[in-house]
Amino acid sequence: MNTYNYCPVCGSPLKTAEIEYRKRKICPSCSWIHYENPLPVTVAYTENLSGELLVVRRAHEPAYNEWALPGGFLESGETPQDGCLRELLEETSLFGKIDRLIGAYHRVSKMYGSLLVIAYKVIAAGGLLQINHELYEADFYPHECIPQINIPLHQKIIEDVRNHEYQPPT
Repeated sequence: MNTYNYCPVCGSPLKTAEIEYRKRKICPSCSWIHYENPLPVTVAYTENLSGELLVVRRAHEPAYNEWALPGGFLESGETPQDGCLRELLEETSLFGKIDRLIGAYHRVSKMYGSLLVIAYKVIAAGGLLQINHELYEADFYPHECIPQINIPLHQKIIEDVRNHEYQPPT
């Protein structure tokens, strides 16, 4: 998140004022307002045709060396669905098909600030699993055998999928 001290439009020093019930930076010269909006992120909860879950071990911060679900930042002009599938392809060389929206979550990251995370259930639809420089390893695991995931949001996404798909015995 860019924090501005000077107006990016006219270069004047910004002042703080209460606008729309929040403290915001505003330009006293041209009235530009600095809205601190969240960065959009997608996460791909990806299963293969056997129902196994794709889990990756991260090679960069944030969450260096942690097991996670694949994902990353949306790029300008991308839909969340396209960004989710692009991130899956970039990180793992796997093509996917969006099955459904799992949910939208807000998180605050020390590294990036406010994030809007959009999670999709994805079905792996082709390609050979090969990782890029962002990962140490990746593989599909039966749900009862997935490595320990310590990222709270990724735990929540997995829990939300399980709660949505759980069918009590009849």
